[in-house]
Amino acid sequence: MRSESWRGAVLVACVYGFFLIFAQFSLVELVRGEGIGLLGERAVLGVMAVAGMAAGFFRAWRGASVGGIRWALGIAGVAAVVAPWVGSVPMFLVIAVMTGVGIGMATVSLSSMLPAWCGVWWIGVGTGLGYGICNVPWVFESVPGVQAWVGAGFCVVGLLVVPRAGEWRREVEVRVFPVWAGVILFTALIWLDSAAFFIIQHAGELKEATWGSAHLWRNAVVHAVAAVVAGWALSRRGGERVPVVAWVVLAVAALAVNHPELRWLAAWLYPVGVSLYSTALVAWPGWFSGASGSKAAGWRAAWIFGVAGWIGSANGIGMAETLQRVPPMFVVGSGVVVLGVVGLRTRDWRAAVVVGLVMVPMFRPVVRETGLERLSAVERGREVFVSEGCIHCHSQYVRPGTADEERWGPVREWEEVREGKPVLIGNRRQGPDLSRVGLRRSAAWLRLQLEEPGALAHGSAMPSYGHLVDTGRGEDLIAYLTEVEPEAFAERFLRIQEWVPKPVGGDLPDGGRLFERHCAVCHGGDGRGFGYFSGRLERPPANLVVGPFVWSADEESLRRIIKFGIPGTDMPGHETLTDGEVISLAEWLRGLRR
Repeated sequence: MRSESWRGAVLVACVYGFFLIFAQFSLVELVRGEGIGLLGERAVLGVMAVAGMAAGFFRAWRGASVGGIRWALGIAGVAAVVAPWVGSVPMFLVIAVMTGVGIGMATVSLSSMLPAWCGVWWIGVGTGLGYGICNVPWVFESVPGVQAWVGAGFCVVGLLVVPRAGEWRREVEVRVFPVWAGVILFTALIWLDSAAFFIIQHAGELKEATWGSAHLWRNAVVHAVAAVVAGWALSRRGGERVPVVAWVVLAVAALAVNHPELRWLAAWLYPVGVSLYSTALVAWPGWFSGASGSKAAGWRAAWIFGVAGWIGSANGIGMAETLQRVPPMFVVGSGVVVLGVVGLRTRDWRAAVVVGLVMVPMFRPVVRETGLERLSAVERGREVFVSEGCIHCHSQYVRPGTADEERWGPVREWEEVREGKPVLIGNRRQGPDLSRVGLRRSAAWLRLQLEEPGALAHGSAMPSYGHLVDTGRGEDLIAYLTEVEPEAFAERFLRIQEWVPKPVGGDLPDGGRLFERHCAVCHGGDGRGFGYFSGRLERPPANLVVGPFVWSADEESLRRIIKFGIPGTDMPGHETLTDGEVISLAEWLRGLRR
Protein backbone atom coordinates (compact mmCIF):
# COMPACT_ATOMS: atom_id res chain seq x y z
CA MET A 1 0.00 0.00 0.00
CA ARG A 2 1.46 3.34 -1.07
CA SER A 3 1.53 5.99 1.64
CA GLU A 4 -0.09 8.45 -0.77
CA SER A 5 -3.23 6.28 -0.79
CA TRP A 6 -3.97 6.37 2.93
CA ARG A 7 -2.81 9.99 3.11
CA GLY A 8 -5.28 10.90 0.37
CA ALA A 9 -8.08 9.09 2.24
CA VAL A 10 -7.28 10.88 5.51
CA LEU A 11 -7.15 14.21 3.67
CA VAL A 12 -10.64 13.54 2.24
CA ALA A 13 -11.84 12.82 5.79
CA CYS A 14 -10.31 16.06 7.08
CA VAL A 15 -11.81 18.30 4.39
CA TYR A 16 -15.24 16.67 4.68
CA GLY A 17 -15.07 16.65 8.46
CA PHE A 18 -14.24 20.36 8.61
CA PHE A 19 -17.10 21.20 6.26
CA LEU A 20 -19.62 19.10 8.18
CA ILE A 21 -18.79 19.95 11.77
CA PHE A 22 -17.76 23.60 11.38
CA ALA A 23 -19.37 25.11 8.28
CA GLN A 24 -22.68 23.24 8.58
CA PHE A 25 -23.05 23.09 12.36
CA SER A 26 -20.73 25.09 14.55
CA LEU A 27 -20.55 28.36 12.62
CA VAL A 28 -24.34 28.51 12.21
CA GLU A 29 -24.94 27.87 15.92
CA LEU A 30 -22.29 30.40 16.95
CA VAL A 31 -24.03 33.05 14.84
CA ARG A 32 -27.43 32.17 16.32
CA GLY A 33 -26.00 32.17 19.83
CA GLU A 34 -25.07 35.83 19.52
CA GLY A 35 -28.67 36.79 18.75
CA ILE A 36 -27.75 38.35 15.42
CA GLY A 37 -31.11 37.49 13.92
CA LEU A 38 -32.27 35.81 10.73
CA LEU A 39 -31.03 38.59 8.42
CA GLY A 40 -27.54 38.49 9.93
CA GLU A 41 -27.47 34.70 9.75
CA ARG A 42 -28.42 34.72 6.09
CA ALA A 43 -25.79 37.35 5.36
CA VAL A 44 -23.09 35.22 6.96
CA LEU A 45 -24.12 32.06 5.10
CA GLY A 46 -24.52 33.95 1.83
CA VAL A 47 -21.07 35.50 2.09
CA MET A 48 -19.57 32.08 2.84
CA ALA A 49 -21.23 30.60 -0.26
CA VAL A 50 -20.08 33.43 -2.55
CA ALA A 51 -16.53 33.24 -1.17
CA GLY A 52 -16.53 29.46 -1.61
CA MET A 53 -17.63 29.62 -5.23
CA ALA A 54 -15.16 32.39 -6.08
CA ALA A 55 -12.27 30.57 -4.38
CA GLY A 56 -13.14 27.33 -6.18
CA PHE A 57 -13.08 28.93 -9.62
CA PHE A 58 -9.91 30.85 -8.72
CA ARG A 59 -8.18 27.61 -7.78
CA ALA A 60 -9.37 25.97 -11.02
CA TRP A 61 -7.97 28.91 -12.99
CA ARG A 62 -4.61 28.83 -11.21
CA GLY A 63 -4.45 25.05 -11.14
CA ALA A 64 -4.53 22.67 -8.19
CA SER A 65 -1.39 22.21 -6.13
CA VAL A 66 -0.23 20.78 -2.83
CA GLY A 67 0.63 24.28 -1.68
CA GLY A 68 -2.89 25.46 -2.53
CA ILE A 69 -4.39 22.74 -0.33
CA ARG A 70 -2.13 23.70 2.55
CA TRP A 71 -3.08 27.35 2.22
CA ALA A 72 -6.75 26.41 2.14
CA LEU A 73 -6.50 24.25 5.27
CA GLY A 74 -4.52 26.94 7.07
CA ILE A 75 -7.11 29.65 6.33
CA ALA A 76 -9.97 27.35 7.31
CA GLY A 77 -8.23 26.28 10.51
CA VAL A 78 -7.64 29.86 11.64
CA ALA A 79 -11.31 30.69 11.00
CA ALA A 80 -12.40 27.75 13.17
CA VAL A 81 -10.05 28.68 16.01
CA VAL A 82 -11.15 32.33 16.08
CA ALA A 83 -14.90 31.81 15.51
CA PRO A 84 -15.89 31.03 19.14
CA TRP A 85 -14.49 34.40 20.27
CA VAL A 86 -16.38 36.47 17.66
CA GLY A 87 -19.47 38.41 18.70
CA SER A 88 -20.44 40.83 15.93
CA VAL A 89 -21.80 40.62 12.40
CA PRO A 90 -18.73 42.21 10.74
CA MET A 91 -16.39 39.72 12.38
CA PHE A 92 -18.65 36.79 11.54
CA LEU A 93 -18.63 37.97 7.92
CA VAL A 94 -14.81 37.83 7.99
CA ILE A 95 -14.97 34.31 9.42
CA ALA A 96 -17.49 33.38 6.73
CA VAL A 97 -15.19 34.62 3.97
CA MET A 98 -12.24 32.69 5.41
CA THR A 99 -14.35 29.55 5.76
CA GLY A 100 -15.73 29.81 2.23
CA VAL A 101 -12.27 30.43 0.76
CA GLY A 102 -10.81 27.49 2.66
CA ILE A 103 -13.54 25.08 1.64
CA GLY A 104 -13.71 26.30 -1.96
CA MET A 105 -9.98 25.94 -2.60
CA ALA A 106 -9.62 22.69 -0.65
CA THR A 107 -12.49 20.83 -2.31
CA VAL A 108 -11.56 21.81 -5.88
CA SER A 109 -7.86 21.06 -5.36
CA LEU A 110 -8.51 17.80 -3.56
CA SER A 111 -10.97 16.37 -6.09
CA SER A 112 -8.74 17.22 -9.03
CA MET A 113 -5.56 15.80 -7.45
CA LEU A 114 -6.89 12.59 -5.93
CA PRO A 115 -6.15 10.50 -9.06
CA ALA A 116 -2.45 11.28 -8.45
CA TRP A 117 -2.58 9.79 -4.96
CA CYS A 118 -5.09 6.98 -4.61
CA GLY A 119 -7.83 4.90 -6.17
CA VAL A 120 -11.56 5.45 -5.98
CA TRP A 121 -11.95 2.90 -3.17
CA TRP A 122 -9.86 5.07 -0.88
CA ILE A 123 -12.21 8.00 -1.46
CA GLY A 124 -14.96 5.89 0.07
CA VAL A 125 -12.74 5.15 3.05
CA GLY A 126 -11.98 8.84 3.55
CA THR A 127 -15.57 9.99 3.13
CA GLY A 128 -16.80 7.35 5.56
CA LEU A 129 -14.12 8.28 8.08
CA GLY A 130 -15.08 11.96 7.96
CA TYR A 131 -18.81 11.30 8.35
CA GLY A 132 -18.16 8.69 11.03
CA ILE A 133 -16.09 11.00 13.22
CA CYS A 134 -18.62 13.82 12.95
CA ASN A 135 -21.38 11.47 14.15
CA VAL A 136 -19.50 10.30 17.24
CA PRO A 137 -21.69 11.51 20.15
CA TRP A 138 -19.10 13.66 21.91
CA VAL A 139 -18.46 15.48 18.60
CA PHE A 140 -22.03 15.72 17.31
CA GLU A 141 -23.48 16.83 20.65
CA SER A 142 -20.68 19.16 21.74
CA VAL A 143 -21.26 22.86 22.21
CA PRO A 144 -20.54 24.98 19.10
CA GLY A 145 -17.21 26.24 20.45
CA VAL A 146 -15.87 22.72 20.93
CA GLN A 147 -17.14 21.70 17.49
CA ALA A 148 -15.25 24.66 16.01
CA TRP A 149 -12.03 23.43 17.58
CA VAL A 150 -12.71 19.91 16.31
CA GLY A 151 -12.97 21.50 12.86
CA ALA A 152 -9.62 23.20 13.44
CA GLY A 153 -8.23 19.81 14.45
CA PHE A 154 -9.31 18.38 11.11
CA CYS A 155 -7.36 21.15 9.39
CA VAL A 156 -4.21 20.46 11.43
CA VAL A 157 -4.33 16.75 10.65
CA GLY A 158 -4.94 17.54 7.00
CA LEU A 159 -1.86 19.78 6.90
CA LEU A 160 0.23 16.94 8.29
CA VAL A 161 -0.92 14.27 5.84
CA VAL A 162 -1.10 16.16 2.53
CA PRO A 163 0.69 13.84 0.04
CA ARG A 164 3.40 15.02 -2.30
CA ALA A 165 2.52 15.91 -5.86
CA GLY A 166 2.37 12.83 -8.05
CA GLU A 167 1.55 11.60 -11.52
CA TRP A 168 -2.13 11.95 -12.39
CA ARG A 169 -3.69 8.57 -13.12
CA ARG A 170 -7.04 6.79 -13.10
CA GLU A 171 -7.90 3.11 -12.85
CA VAL A 172 -11.43 3.72 -14.21
CA GLU A 173 -11.14 4.83 -17.83
CA VAL A 174 -14.75 5.74 -18.50
CA ARG A 175 -16.59 8.98 -19.26
CA VAL A 176 -19.98 8.69 -17.62
CA PHE A 177 -21.38 12.24 -17.53
CA PRO A 178 -20.54 15.43 -19.38
CA VAL A 179 -20.06 18.46 -17.16
CA TRP A 180 -23.59 19.82 -17.44
CA ALA A 181 -25.21 16.43 -16.74
CA GLY A 182 -23.06 15.85 -13.66
CA VAL A 183 -23.81 19.30 -12.31
CA ILE A 184 -27.56 18.80 -12.75
CA LEU A 185 -27.51 15.30 -11.27
CA PHE A 186 -25.63 16.27 -8.11
CA THR A 187 -27.59 19.51 -7.74
CA ALA A 188 -30.77 17.42 -7.48
CA LEU A 189 -29.18 15.10 -4.91
CA ILE A 190 -27.70 17.86 -2.76
CA TRP A 191 -30.88 19.94 -2.99
CA LEU A 192 -33.01 17.05 -1.71
CA ASP A 193 -30.51 16.16 1.00
CA SER A 194 -30.16 19.77 2.21
CA ALA A 195 -33.93 20.30 2.37
CA ALA A 196 -34.54 17.01 4.18
CA PHE A 197 -31.61 17.59 6.55
CA PHE A 198 -32.82 21.07 7.51
CA ILE A 199 -36.38 19.88 8.13
CA ILE A 200 -35.29 16.91 10.24
CA GLN A 201 -32.74 18.96 12.17
CA HIS A 202 -35.34 21.57 13.16
CA ALA A 203 -38.32 19.27 13.83
CA GLY A 204 -37.76 17.79 17.28
CA GLU A 205 -39.56 14.48 16.78
CA LEU A 206 -37.97 13.84 13.39
CA LYS A 207 -34.50 14.59 14.72
CA GLU A 208 -34.93 12.43 17.82
CA ALA A 209 -36.07 9.48 15.72
CA THR A 210 -33.24 9.72 13.17
CA TRP A 211 -30.09 11.14 14.72
CA GLY A 212 -31.01 11.65 18.33
CA SER A 213 -28.52 10.70 21.02
CA ALA A 214 -29.52 7.04 20.98
CA HIS A 215 -28.72 6.68 17.27
CA LEU A 216 -25.41 8.50 16.84
CA TRP A 217 -23.03 5.54 17.14
CA ARG A 218 -25.16 3.57 14.73
CA ASN A 219 -25.21 6.50 12.29
CA ALA A 220 -21.43 6.79 12.48
CA VAL A 221 -21.00 3.11 11.57
CA VAL A 222 -23.67 3.21 8.83
CA HIS A 223 -22.09 6.30 7.26
CA ALA A 224 -18.65 4.67 7.25
CA VAL A 225 -19.78 1.33 5.84
CA ALA A 226 -21.99 2.89 3.15
CA ALA A 227 -19.16 5.17 1.98
CA VAL A 228 -16.72 2.26 1.72
CA VAL A 229 -19.30 0.27 -0.27
CA ALA A 230 -19.78 3.30 -2.53
CA GLY A 231 -16.03 3.50 -3.11
CA TRP A 232 -15.92 -0.18 -4.00
CA ALA A 233 -18.86 0.19 -6.40
CA LEU A 234 -17.31 3.24 -8.07
CA SER A 235 -14.03 1.37 -8.55
CA ARG A 236 -15.98 -1.26 -10.49
CA ARG A 237 -17.29 1.27 -12.99
CA GLY A 238 -20.37 2.12 -10.98
CA GLY A 239 -20.30 5.83 -11.69
CA GLU A 240 -23.74 5.85 -13.27
CA ARG A 241 -25.35 3.54 -10.69
CA VAL A 242 -24.14 4.89 -7.36
CA PRO A 243 -25.83 8.33 -7.71
CA VAL A 244 -29.07 6.65 -8.80
CA VAL A 245 -29.02 4.24 -5.86
CA ALA A 246 -28.23 7.20 -3.58
CA TRP A 247 -31.32 9.05 -4.82
CA VAL A 248 -33.54 5.98 -4.38
CA VAL A 249 -32.35 5.52 -0.79
CA LEU A 250 -32.69 9.25 0.02
CA ALA A 251 -36.15 9.37 -1.55
CA VAL A 252 -37.44 6.47 0.53
CA ALA A 253 -35.87 7.93 3.69
CA ALA A 254 -37.31 11.40 3.04
CA LEU A 255 -40.83 10.02 2.67
CA ALA A 256 -40.52 7.53 5.54
CA VAL A 257 -39.47 10.20 8.03
CA ASN A 258 -42.89 11.86 7.65
CA HIS A 259 -44.59 8.83 9.19
CA PRO A 260 -44.00 7.96 12.87
CA GLU A 261 -44.27 4.23 12.23
CA LEU A 262 -41.59 4.36 9.48
CA ARG A 263 -39.04 6.70 11.04
CA TRP A 264 -36.90 3.76 12.11
CA LEU A 265 -36.45 3.00 8.39
CA ALA A 266 -35.51 6.61 7.62
CA ALA A 267 -32.96 6.49 10.45
CA TRP A 268 -31.13 3.65 8.69
CA LEU A 269 -31.53 4.76 5.09
CA TYR A 270 -30.75 8.48 5.35
CA PRO A 271 -27.05 8.11 6.28
CA VAL A 272 -26.70 5.42 3.62
CA GLY A 273 -27.99 7.69 0.87
CA VAL A 274 -25.86 10.64 2.00
CA SER A 275 -22.65 8.61 2.10
CA LEU A 276 -23.33 7.07 -1.30
CA TYR A 277 -23.75 10.34 -3.18
CA SER A 278 -21.05 12.14 -1.16
CA THR A 279 -18.45 9.57 -2.18
CA ALA A 280 -19.54 9.83 -5.82
CA LEU A 281 -19.41 13.63 -5.59
CA VAL A 282 -15.76 13.63 -4.49
CA ALA A 283 -14.76 11.04 -7.11
CA TRP A 284 -16.69 12.49 -10.05
CA PRO A 285 -14.33 15.28 -11.27
CA GLY A 286 -11.26 13.03 -11.45
CA TRP A 287 -12.78 9.78 -12.64
CA PHE A 288 -16.22 10.23 -14.21
CA SER A 289 -16.22 13.62 -15.93
CA GLY A 290 -13.98 12.86 -18.89
CA ALA A 291 -11.09 14.96 -17.52
CA SER A 292 -7.64 14.01 -18.77
CA GLY A 293 -5.59 15.82 -16.14
CA SER A 294 -5.77 17.79 -12.90
CA LYS A 295 -6.32 21.12 -14.70
CA ALA A 296 -9.43 19.89 -16.53
CA ALA A 297 -10.66 18.06 -13.41
CA GLY A 298 -10.25 21.27 -11.43
CA TRP A 299 -12.62 23.18 -13.71
CA ARG A 300 -15.16 20.37 -13.50
CA ALA A 301 -14.83 20.32 -9.73
CA ALA A 302 -15.32 24.09 -9.56
CA TRP A 303 -18.57 23.85 -11.50
CA ILE A 304 -19.97 20.91 -9.59
CA PHE A 305 -19.08 22.24 -6.12
CA GLY A 306 -20.05 25.78 -7.05
CA VAL A 307 -23.46 25.05 -8.54
CA ALA A 308 -24.46 21.75 -6.94
CA GLY A 309 -22.66 22.23 -3.63
CA TRP A 310 -23.21 25.86 -2.75
CA ILE A 311 -26.26 26.89 -4.80
CA GLY A 312 -28.08 23.54 -4.55
CA SER A 313 -27.60 23.41 -0.80
CA ALA A 314 -28.67 27.02 -0.26
CA ASN A 315 -31.84 26.56 -2.33
CA GLY A 316 -32.73 23.34 -0.53
CA ILE A 317 -32.42 24.99 2.89
CA GLY A 318 -34.20 28.14 1.76
CA MET A 319 -37.20 26.20 0.48
CA ALA A 320 -37.43 24.14 3.69
CA GLU A 321 -37.11 26.91 6.29
CA THR A 322 -40.76 26.87 7.37
CA LEU A 323 -41.53 23.17 6.84
CA GLN A 324 -42.00 20.47 9.45
CA ARG A 325 -42.08 17.51 7.09
CA VAL A 326 -40.49 16.62 3.74
CA PRO A 327 -43.00 17.40 0.95
CA PRO A 328 -43.47 14.49 -1.47
CA MET A 329 -43.24 17.06 -4.28
CA PHE A 330 -39.58 17.65 -3.31
CA VAL A 331 -38.87 13.96 -3.79
CA VAL A 332 -40.71 13.73 -7.08
CA GLY A 333 -39.10 16.91 -8.43
CA SER A 334 -35.58 15.67 -7.71
CA GLY A 335 -36.53 12.25 -9.10
CA VAL A 336 -37.63 13.74 -12.40
CA VAL A 337 -34.23 15.42 -12.73
CA VAL A 338 -32.32 12.23 -11.88
CA LEU A 339 -34.51 10.21 -14.24
CA GLY A 340 -33.93 12.67 -17.07
CA VAL A 341 -30.16 12.81 -16.66
CA VAL A 342 -29.70 9.07 -16.28
CA GLY A 343 -32.10 8.23 -19.08
CA LEU A 344 -30.67 10.70 -21.58
CA ARG A 345 -26.97 10.54 -20.84
CA THR A 346 -26.30 6.85 -20.17
CA ARG A 347 -27.06 3.59 -21.88
CA ASP A 348 -28.10 1.94 -18.63
CA TRP A 349 -31.89 2.18 -18.96
CA ARG A 350 -32.23 -0.22 -16.04
CA ALA A 351 -31.22 2.58 -13.70
CA ALA A 352 -33.83 4.88 -15.21
CA VAL A 353 -36.48 2.17 -14.77
CA VAL A 354 -35.56 1.83 -11.09
CA VAL A 355 -36.01 5.56 -10.54
CA GLY A 356 -39.33 5.50 -12.34
CA LEU A 357 -40.62 2.56 -10.29
CA VAL A 358 -39.68 4.27 -7.03
CA MET A 359 -41.52 7.43 -8.10
CA VAL A 360 -44.81 5.68 -8.99
CA PRO A 361 -46.09 5.19 -5.39
CA MET A 362 -45.12 8.78 -4.57
CA PHE A 363 -47.67 10.33 -6.86
CA ARG A 364 -50.64 9.68 -4.57
CA PRO A 365 -49.27 11.83 -1.70
CA VAL A 366 -48.27 14.46 -4.27
CA VAL A 367 -51.78 14.44 -5.73
CA ARG A 368 -53.16 14.81 -2.22
CA GLU A 369 -50.74 17.60 -1.42
CA THR A 370 -51.65 19.57 -4.53
CA GLY A 371 -55.38 19.07 -4.02
CA LEU A 372 -55.92 17.08 -7.21
CA GLU A 373 -57.39 14.23 -5.17
CA ARG A 374 -60.64 15.45 -3.66
CA LEU A 375 -60.13 14.76 0.03
CA SER A 376 -62.34 16.68 2.41
CA ALA A 377 -60.84 19.25 4.76
CA VAL A 378 -61.52 16.88 7.65
CA GLU A 379 -59.66 14.02 5.91
CA ARG A 380 -56.72 16.27 5.11
CA GLY A 381 -56.77 17.58 8.69
CA ARG A 382 -56.50 14.06 10.09
CA GLU A 383 -53.41 13.53 7.93
CA VAL A 384 -51.95 16.75 9.35
CA PHE A 385 -52.70 15.54 12.89
CA VAL A 386 -50.82 12.30 12.17
CA SER A 387 -47.90 13.80 10.25
CA GLU A 388 -47.24 16.52 12.84
CA GLY A 389 -47.17 13.96 15.66
CA CYS A 390 -49.96 15.63 17.68
CA ILE A 391 -50.85 12.26 19.21
CA HIS A 392 -47.61 12.28 21.20
CA CYS A 393 -48.95 15.02 23.49
CA HIS A 394 -52.73 14.86 22.92
CA SER A 395 -54.75 11.66 23.16
CA GLN A 396 -57.91 11.15 21.12
CA TYR A 397 -59.78 8.81 23.42
CA VAL A 398 -61.79 9.85 26.50
CA ARG A 399 -61.20 7.15 29.11
CA PRO A 400 -64.59 5.93 30.39
CA GLY A 401 -65.26 5.99 34.12
CA THR A 402 -62.58 8.62 34.80
CA ALA A 403 -62.36 12.40 35.23
CA ASP A 404 -61.97 12.50 31.43
CA GLU A 405 -65.73 12.33 31.03
CA GLU A 406 -66.30 15.54 32.99
CA ARG A 407 -63.39 17.42 31.46
CA TRP A 408 -63.30 16.24 27.84
CA GLY A 409 -66.24 13.83 27.32
CA PRO A 410 -68.45 12.32 26.12
CA VAL A 411 -66.99 8.85 25.57
CA ARG A 412 -66.84 7.39 22.06
CA GLU A 413 -67.64 3.77 21.36
CA TRP A 414 -64.53 1.58 21.20
CA GLU A 415 -65.52 0.13 17.83
CA GLU A 416 -65.55 3.65 16.36
CA VAL A 417 -62.10 4.39 17.76
CA ARG A 418 -60.67 1.11 16.48
CA GLU A 419 -61.75 1.81 12.90
CA GLY A 420 -59.31 4.69 12.58
CA LYS A 421 -56.27 4.16 10.35
CA PRO A 422 -54.04 4.65 12.21
CA VAL A 423 -55.84 4.28 15.53
CA LEU A 424 -55.40 7.55 17.46
CA ILE A 425 -55.69 6.64 21.13
CA GLY A 426 -52.55 8.01 22.73
CA ASN A 427 -51.01 6.81 25.97
CA ARG A 428 -49.15 9.94 27.02
CA ARG A 429 -50.65 13.35 27.71
CA GLN A 430 -48.95 16.69 28.01
CA GLY A 431 -52.11 18.49 26.96
CA PRO A 432 -55.88 17.91 26.87
CA ASP A 433 -57.62 15.13 25.01
CA LEU A 434 -58.62 16.29 21.52
CA SER A 435 -61.09 13.63 20.43
CA ARG A 436 -64.06 16.02 20.67
CA VAL A 437 -62.38 19.33 21.25
CA GLY A 438 -64.96 20.95 18.95
CA LEU A 439 -67.43 20.66 21.84
CA ARG A 440 -65.23 22.92 23.94
CA ARG A 441 -63.30 25.20 21.58
CA SER A 442 -64.23 27.27 18.53
CA ALA A 443 -62.30 27.33 15.27
CA ALA A 444 -61.09 30.87 16.04
CA TRP A 445 -59.79 29.77 19.45
CA LEU A 446 -57.96 26.78 17.98
CA ARG A 447 -56.40 28.98 15.31
CA LEU A 448 -55.02 31.34 17.96
CA GLN A 449 -53.81 28.36 19.99
CA LEU A 450 -51.82 27.09 17.02
CA GLU A 451 -50.24 30.51 16.52
CA GLU A 452 -49.56 31.62 20.11
CA PRO A 453 -50.23 28.79 22.56
CA GLY A 454 -48.28 30.29 25.45
CA ALA A 455 -50.23 33.54 25.32
CA LEU A 456 -53.65 31.94 25.13
CA ALA A 457 -53.25 29.00 27.53
CA HIS A 458 -51.37 29.97 30.69
CA GLY A 459 -48.32 27.79 31.30
CA SER A 460 -48.66 25.89 28.01
CA ALA A 461 -45.54 24.02 26.88
CA MET A 462 -46.91 23.64 23.36
CA PRO A 463 -44.69 25.10 20.61
CA SER A 464 -46.13 27.42 17.99
CA TYR A 465 -47.59 25.83 14.87
CA GLY A 466 -48.15 29.12 13.10
CA HIS A 467 -46.48 27.70 10.00
CA LEU A 468 -49.49 25.40 9.58
CA VAL A 469 -51.87 28.34 9.57
CA ASP A 470 -49.65 30.20 7.11
CA THR A 471 -49.70 27.32 4.63
CA GLY A 472 -53.39 26.44 4.96
CA ARG A 473 -52.74 23.07 6.57
CA GLY A 474 -53.80 24.60 9.87
CA GLU A 475 -57.32 25.20 8.54
CA ASP A 476 -57.56 21.53 7.58
CA LEU A 477 -56.37 20.52 11.05
CA ILE A 478 -58.95 22.81 12.66
CA ALA A 479 -61.68 21.36 10.45
CA TYR A 480 -60.72 17.87 11.65
CA LEU A 481 -60.62 18.87 15.33
CA THR A 482 -63.96 20.70 15.24
CA GLU A 483 -65.79 17.90 13.43
CA VAL A 484 -68.26 16.58 16.03
CA GLU A 485 -71.46 14.59 15.55
CA PRO A 486 -74.59 16.60 16.58
CA GLU A 487 -75.73 14.17 19.27
CA ALA A 488 -72.49 14.72 21.16
CA PHE A 489 -73.47 18.36 21.79
CA ALA A 490 -76.69 17.32 23.50
CA GLU A 491 -74.87 14.76 25.63
CA ARG A 492 -72.24 17.32 26.61
CA PHE A 493 -74.90 19.92 27.45
CA LEU A 494 -76.71 17.54 29.81
CA ARG A 495 -73.43 16.67 31.53
CA ILE A 496 -72.63 20.36 32.07
CA GLN A 497 -76.05 21.07 33.55
CA GLU A 498 -75.54 18.30 36.09
CA TRP A 499 -72.25 19.71 37.32
CA VAL A 500 -72.17 21.49 40.69
CA PRO A 501 -68.91 22.46 42.43
CA LYS A 502 -68.21 20.69 45.68
CA PRO A 503 -68.15 22.82 48.83
CA VAL A 504 -64.66 24.04 49.65
CA GLY A 505 -63.42 24.61 53.17
CA GLY A 506 -60.82 27.18 54.19
CA ASP A 507 -59.58 30.19 52.24
CA LEU A 508 -60.29 30.42 48.53
CA PRO A 509 -57.58 31.20 45.94
CA ASP A 510 -57.08 34.79 44.76
CA GLY A 511 -59.77 35.34 42.12
CA GLY A 512 -58.03 38.41 40.70
CA ARG A 513 -54.86 36.46 40.01
CA LEU A 514 -56.86 33.67 38.42
CA PHE A 515 -58.57 36.22 36.16
CA GLU A 516 -55.20 37.69 35.15
CA ARG A 517 -53.86 34.23 34.24
CA HIS A 518 -56.82 32.76 32.43
CA CYS A 519 -59.18 35.54 31.31
CA ALA A 520 -57.39 38.85 30.82
CA VAL A 521 -55.82 37.76 27.52
CA CYS A 522 -59.29 38.13 25.93
CA HIS A 523 -61.36 40.22 28.34
CA GLY A 524 -58.56 42.64 29.22
CA GLY A 525 -57.03 43.33 32.61
CA ASP A 526 -59.97 45.52 33.63
CA GLY A 527 -62.59 43.10 32.30
CA ARG A 528 -63.99 45.48 29.68
CA GLY A 529 -63.35 43.19 26.71
CA PHE A 530 -60.19 44.71 25.21
CA GLY A 531 -57.60 41.99 25.82
CA TYR A 532 -54.64 40.96 23.68
CA PHE A 533 -56.73 38.61 21.51
CA SER A 534 -59.99 40.58 21.50
CA GLY A 535 -59.58 41.90 17.96
CA ARG A 536 -58.72 38.46 16.52
CA LEU A 537 -61.89 36.67 17.58
CA GLU A 538 -65.01 36.43 15.43
CA ARG A 539 -67.04 38.21 18.11
CA PRO A 540 -65.48 40.56 20.68
CA PRO A 541 -65.26 39.20 24.24
CA ALA A 542 -67.96 40.32 26.65
CA ASN A 543 -67.55 43.49 28.69
CA LEU A 544 -67.72 42.03 32.19
CA VAL A 545 -68.08 45.45 33.88
CA VAL A 546 -70.99 47.11 32.06
CA GLY A 547 -72.11 44.36 29.72
CA PRO A 548 -74.92 41.89 30.22
CA PHE A 549 -72.75 38.86 30.98
CA VAL A 550 -72.47 38.98 34.78
CA TRP A 551 -76.06 40.12 35.40
CA SER A 552 -77.64 37.58 33.04
CA ALA A 553 -75.99 34.61 34.71
CA ASP A 554 -76.96 33.38 38.13
CA GLU A 555 -74.28 32.10 40.44
CA GLU A 556 -74.44 28.46 39.32
CA SER A 557 -74.64 29.36 35.63
CA LEU A 558 -71.63 31.62 35.94
CA ARG A 559 -69.62 28.85 37.56
CA ARG A 560 -70.56 26.45 34.77
CA ILE A 561 -69.55 29.00 32.12
CA ILE A 562 -66.14 29.41 33.79
CA LYS A 563 -65.69 25.65 34.00
CA PHE A 564 -67.04 24.60 30.61
CA GLY A 565 -67.30 27.76 28.47
CA ILE A 566 -70.22 28.59 26.16
CA PRO A 567 -70.56 26.02 23.35
CA GLY A 568 -70.95 27.59 19.91
CA THR A 569 -68.98 30.73 20.87
CA ASP A 570 -65.32 31.64 21.30
CA MET A 571 -65.68 31.48 25.09
CA PRO A 572 -63.59 28.45 26.17
CA GLY A 573 -63.94 26.41 29.29
CA HIS A 574 -61.32 26.10 32.00
CA GLU A 575 -61.77 22.42 32.66
CA THR A 576 -58.58 21.99 34.68
CA LEU A 577 -59.49 24.57 37.35
CA THR A 578 -60.38 23.10 40.74
CA ASP A 579 -63.80 23.65 42.23
CA GLY A 580 -62.32 26.15 44.68
CA GLU A 581 -60.71 28.12 41.86
CA VAL A 582 -63.97 28.19 39.91
CA ILE A 583 -65.91 29.45 42.97
CA SER A 584 -63.29 32.12 43.72
CA LEU A 585 -63.12 33.35 40.11
CA ALA A 586 -66.93 33.54 39.90
CA GLU A 587 -67.09 35.62 43.07
CA TRP A 588 -64.39 37.98 41.75
CA LEU A 589 -66.26 38.43 38.47
CA ARG A 590 -69.52 39.23 40.20
CA GLY A 591 -67.65 41.83 42.24
CA LEU A 592 -66.70 43.77 39.10
CA ARG A 593 -70.17 45.38 39.08
CA ARG A 594 -70.52 46.01 42.79
